[in-house]
Amino acid sequence: MTSFRPEIAGLRALAVLSVLFFHLKLAGFQGGFIGVDVFFVISGYLISRNILREAEADGFSFAQFYLRRTRRIYPALIVTVLVTYIAGALWCAPLMFKGVAKEGTHALLSIANIQYWRESHQYFAANSNELALLHCWSLSLEEQFYLGWPIFIVFARKINRAWEAILVATALSIIGAVIASRTDSSAAFYLTPFRIYEFGCGALVLFAERFRVGGLAAEGLSLAGICGIVASAMMFRPDMPHLELAMLVPCLAAAGTILAGSQTLVSRLITNPVFMGIGAISYSLYLCHWPIIYFARFIFGELAESLLATMLLLLVMFAVAALMYFFVERAFILVGPPAAGRGRRTAVAFLSVILGLASVTHYTLVSGGLTWRMPADRQELVRLQEFPSESDVIPMSGPLALNLVGDSHAVQYQAGLSGLMQRLGLGMEILASPGCPVLHGVLLKEPFRKKQCEAMRDRSFARIASNRLPIVYVLYWSSYDDAKIDLQGESGPQFGPLDGKGTYTKLTRALEMTLERFAAGGRRVLVIGAQVDANCSFNWSRLYQGPLPHAPVAPCPPGSKKTAELAGARMNAFLNGIESRWPENVTLFRPVDHFCDDECPTMNDGLWLYHDGTHFSVAGSHYMVGRAEPELIRFLAPERQALSRP
Repeated sequence: MTSFRPEIAGLRALAVLSVLFFHLKLAGFQGGFIGVDVFFVISGYLISRNILREAEADGFSFAQFYLRRTRRIYPALIVTVLVTYIAGALWCAPLMFKGVAKEGTHALLSIANIQYWRESHQYFAANSNELALLHCWSLSLEEQFYLGWPIFIVFARKINRAWEAILVATALSIIGAVIASRTDSSAAFYLTPFRIYEFGCGALVLFAERFRVGGLAAEGLSLAGICGIVASAMMFRPDMPHLELAMLVPCLAAAGTILAGSQTLVSRLITNPVFMGIGAISYSLYLCHWPIIYFARFIFGELAESLLATMLLLLVMFAVAALMYFFVERAFILVGPPAAGRGRRTAVAFLSVILGLASVTHYTLVSGGLTWRMPADRQELVRLQEFPSESDVIPMSGPLALNLVGDSHAVQYQAGLSGLMQRLGLGMEILASPGCPVLHGVLLKEPFRKKQCEAMRDRSFARIASNRLPIVYVLYWSSYDDAKIDLQGESGPQFGPLDGKGTYTKLTRALEMTLERFAAGGRRVLVIGAQVDANCSFNWSRLYQGPLPHAPVAPCPPGSKKTAELAGARMNAFLNGIESRWPENVTLFRPVDHFCDDECPTMNDGLWLYHDGTHFSVAGSHYMVGRAEPELIRFLAPERQALSRP
């Protein structure tokens, strides 16, 4: 059997084209992400084949294996990270450049998949259009596979159980992926243990090759394999249910194509010269394609998604990939064992470059994105359009007169409210955390943030109980339906297993219990009603200009007050009913009555009032509080009078 397998080169071409068309948003390729899974099957087959061949010949060396993998993967990856970093330095504002640098660090250290998994659970997690090196998650996962798989295979072979071990590992991985997806779909997507089954599908082909497949059977396998991959790329969706099980279709299709070999008539569909050429440069093409798409869209905006631009982007990708293949990949591919002592020197050289570049990217992150690249006035514009943070809280020196309580929609008020409190000579305590409902008895169903939010809730209530201050109470009410929260009473779970989306039985009871405790003893509560959302969606990272200019984000037209009232009518009616139970203590504040005139603005004096579709920016926080200042001062009047008495 020869080392070169034309059908595998063709599969690589099919895989990388699927990913390219998916990221270019070409109609009909919404499932093109399955190309990554095809790559995993190919890797599982080739790596397992090479390990077993060398082990059977008593010639396997862990040192040589890892050196070959390093020379194969890292040169092109280093170039990709370096060029992406340089582009970020030229076009990105500090806030965005921090993100690019952080991604570069994780890609170089082969932990990108782990970091994206961790960050996917954060309340303000970036979406794919805001991540310049997102595609490196698959490389990190593959590198982690390369780290452990040789040890696993060599040990299994020594006890003469290689195929059984691979089969068990494959089965356990798919079972684990199914279980994990029920509670943490991001883990099933990003983490190596839940992707081992895809590599295992490729490795098991080696066992199937013991049984010769030819003639009509091979033709059928080849046809089914290619059709299965193409159909998956065209019919799958990222949000389809039971995706981890569905991924067995392209994986088994790729395995079947490999098993059928390159001698079938059907295989000619993917073993023609064009596919062979694309397959040869597929690794470089995969590496360069997403940063090119990312920065084209960042710099040129919607223009980059036109048909002509898409064609030009494809030409640029193939040209860059060919250059990287010939001048980077091929220059480092190692054939045969290295000369005595050379392997160690090569390893030290790679480690020095990787750690050196990772040090630069990490310094960029901790330094705030090299802020010296931008004039101070432009940095201030960025700050005003960001989500309010602790640094945006205006120092307050007066006596505590208010508790600001809630989730991120309470946090968004801290910039504007702190300014008002400072002018009134009063202080304010902020008891809020993004995505955490401060409600008695409420627990998030999401396991990753459940404990964190529970601890935040308990700390907030303990602090509230220690004073008698009035409360400004803000939650994004509509996000806490029965599908998202559980309610625990003093005697245990309440209401049974309610999990309906868009129903608020648990929220109603939890809010009643919470306000009953708040209002006990005469404490006053200002409940902030339904948030006025932005009238459009936008990529926040493109709001800010870097050292080199890029096309600005298209203005977001103001929405109508009538539309905003209709959007918030259900929640405001619900909160109005709650208010009526404690008319002396609870007051409903409807943002739509203050933020909007006939229209609800999204920009003011050239500044975006929104950080995203539902949260105010620093400028928006000041705008909202400024518009509502008379009502807020009336709410604070009793406390001001009490504090002014001798």
